[in-house]
Amino acid sequence: MQYDRVKYLFFKSCKPIWLVNFLLILFIVGKAQSSFINDSVAILKFSEINSKTIKKINLLKLPFYKTPENQVNFGFAGNTYTCIVLKLNAPSIYEMQVLSIDNTSLDTIDIYRVYTDGSSQLLYQGGCLVNFNKNSSYVWHTTTLQICSATSFYLIAMKAPQKNINLRYEIISEHRLQKKYECYSMLVYFYTGIISIFLMTILFACFLFKNNIFAAYFGYIVCFGSWVLLHYGRLFPMLYPELPVINQIAKPISSLGASFFLILVLYLFFKKQLSLYPLLKKIIIGMLYFLPAIISCMLLLLIHNLMPIFKNILVILCYSVLLLSIFIIIATPLFFVKINFITKIFCAAIMVICFTAIVQLFSNAGYITNFFIKEHGMTTGSLIEMTILAFGLFYNLLTEKKRTEKQVLSLEQEQSEILKKLFTVQDNERKRIAGDLHDNIGPLLAALKINFRRIIHTKEQNIQEGLVAKTESIIDDSIAEIRNVAHNLMPKGLSTNGLINTLKEYFEGVETVYNKTIVFHHHINFFLTPNLQINIYRIICELVLNAARHSSASLIHVRITAIEKCVSFSIDDDGQGFKASLDHQRSFGLQSAESRVRYLNGKFYLNSSPGNGTHIIMEIPITAL
Repeated sequence: MQYDRVKYLFFKSCKPIWLVNFLLILFIVGKAQSSFINDSVAILKFSEINSKTIKKINLLKLPFYKTPENQVNFGFAGNTYTCIVLKLNAPSIYEMQVLSIDNTSLDTIDIYRVYTDGSSQLLYQGGCLVNFNKNSSYVWHTTTLQICSATSFYLIAMKAPQKNINLRYEIISEHRLQKKYECYSMLVYFYTGIISIFLMTILFACFLFKNNIFAAYFGYIVCFGSWVLLHYGRLFPMLYPELPVINQIAKPISSLGASFFLILVLYLFFKKQLSLYPLLKKIIIGMLYFLPAIISCMLLLLIHNLMPIFKNILVILCYSVLLLSIFIIIATPLFFVKINFITKIFCAAIMVICFTAIVQLFSNAGYITNFFIKEHGMTTGSLIEMTILAFGLFYNLLTEKKRTEKQVLSLEQEQSEILKKLFTVQDNERKRIAGDLHDNIGPLLAALKINFRRIIHTKEQNIQEGLVAKTESIIDDSIAEIRNVAHNLMPKGLSTNGLINTLKEYFEGVETVYNKTIVFHHHINFFLTPNLQINIYRIICELVLNAARHSSASLIHVRITAIEKCVSFSIDDDGQGFKASLDHQRSFGLQSAESRVRYLNGKFYLNSSPGNGTHIIMEIPITAL
């Protein structure tokens, strides 16, 4: 029972509220412990750092001051060493304290313990241009400190040509530093995991849908994700610890590459709309050629003895191109923001990443001192932007798929209607042929049969000769009628005289029969296939005959022109016209001609109104048949 009582009291004391209070007390104690450490800094600059230059420093006469939030911004320091002399003391001895500097963009950084007699001791050496120590527990620049009541001095010498030196130092216990670093590692792993999921999803979509936009977006995520990992200093120890010169080009190339692929995404996405803005289209295409050239130029930074003036030019060129790219990336979606919902999604994503990039530039320049924005602003912005942009891409893909399905369904319905009309045309053509055979050739054949019987039963020679002559005349008429029927089915003149001459003969016949004037203009410079000639001949004949019979026109204009990819022809008359919007008012000839044109993947335009005649334009592609 006593054991159960102790157990009960123990678990009761471990309620969550007590646990939270205990952790809060530890935190306050830790902060209070750090607050007893007095730190101040003095700023120095040297052309070079060695024991001789350090020995010349008079530590007791330096103007020390307290920095806000332990943050110092030097701006673009050039080729000189920018130094911080850190002055530390405390009322008691603090063991296991660490000086931590998490700026991973410095080319070189040396930390010395400096004594009042002028002697010095090198405690740490690192930076982007120094081989990474694989045995190091951190990618940050750290060294152990000795803090007690006696004042101690530490010299932090930094060099980063063509870069803005903006750093924040922290004096922290080794245990707290380890916890903080673990949190940073978890953040990096979380970001890497999210990026990996994005990459696998985009890669799968690229192979599944065969869409170049996803391929360009894949390249953008790779470049931007690499920039973020470089920002946290993780790629250097992972990929090239013994080749630090790569750090000279890693960030510029990753940022320029991200700009290139993002502009490519915008170009592919707004390709149709850009045709309305030729100047903007030329600028974007120019940037797509210009950015790879700049990326190639950045490789010159790998040259060890490259003159500083060339390095400065390359760095200025890199930043200038990045600013121009950001401007283009912002401006492009704004031109089309009102088109549809998808463009609004793109605009939101672009605005997020561009705003984050601008804030990051101001933060690097020292105008924004918020630590979270400086360290994690681009990470947060990129995750938000990638989420929005990926949603926009997939939403656009689904929308395009639905639109394509509707278009296919509409085309199928239109094709079905055209086929129905063609079947109707064929049925009427068969009826017309049957009527011609029955009404014209049938009576002639019956007359032939009657004449043959009369010849057989007639004995008188004079009468027989008369019947024979009459029979020959009937045979001639039958042959002529058969030729007319055959000519209507397959004009013989097309194969011998060609399309233009055959049409002229047909127009002459129409002018004679219907007392109309037909003006014919033509311009054909190359050969048309026989099938295409037959279809054009039938369409034009149908429409001209329709105008001659039903329009009450006195003048009919026919024009035919063969250009590079299509044959265009028009038929105008000065007849009575009709309401073109009412399909039921169209004659069978008009419907037949339109069905033929649609079946040949052509375009049929009709313009007519009562009292103003009829104007018809048709275009048939050369490859239709």
